[in-house]
Amino acid sequence: MSTYLVLCQNMARDIGIPGTGPDDVASTSLSEEENAVVRYVKQADLDIQSRWFNWDFLWTEATITPVVGTSTLTSPSDVGNWKLDSIVFSKDTDSYQELEYMDWDDYNIQYKMGVVESGTPEVFAVKPDNVIDVYPTPDATTAISVAYWATPTELAVDADVSAIPPRLHKIITSRAKIYYAESEDAPEILSGALAEFEDLLDKLESDQLPGQKNRRFSRAQDITNFTVVPQ
Repeated sequence: MSTYLVLCQNMARDIGIPGTGPDDVASTSLSEEENAVVRYVKQADLDIQSRWFNWDFLWTEATITPVVGTSTLTSPSDVGNWKLDSIVFSKDTDSYQELEYMDWDDYNIQYKMGVVESGTPEVFAVKPDNVIDVYPTPDATTAISVAYWATPTELAVDADVSAIPPRLHKIITSRAKIYYAESEDAPEILSGALAEFEDLLDKLESDQLPGQKNRRFSRAQDITNFTVVPQ
């Protein structure tokens, strides 16, 4: 596992900056090159995390308590994209109810015109502002379980650790070195960083995208769970 500071120090060493690199990512006494390293590492981490909305490392679950008489649910603060087949009413009881997803426009016409019924939610849609709306309107505060992919979190202080799996943290410095090489017109750094990044990206996608693990096995273990991602 590499912290933000360690990633910056590793990159500084890789590109040949004298010394041990930044001693504090927020220091006001960093050299111009060290400031560039800090900036590029943060940018690279966000770039990789934002590449796919459904990275496994961004997946999480939450429980939402609905407000009686209110059809919209309060979203978790970090929600990026909802997992549409994982919205369940009263999940921890024998009377659980999996909610059926509908496109917002169809849902709005079918369920939101005129007098709206209340009761146990059966159907939901995601409004254009990424808020879940359920029908019927809840008549009890029974919990609704949701799954979603979170928005990427920026690295900010020395001890911060990227959401990217630790064993593949090197992909962050590889991407950061590409930024640096393009900015500084350093082809000798660029060629190596590009090759390293492409290999690590393939490993990360194979490990952290649904249906992709077979890409890095010499023999597919589960051919029914194999998805080809266009390059």
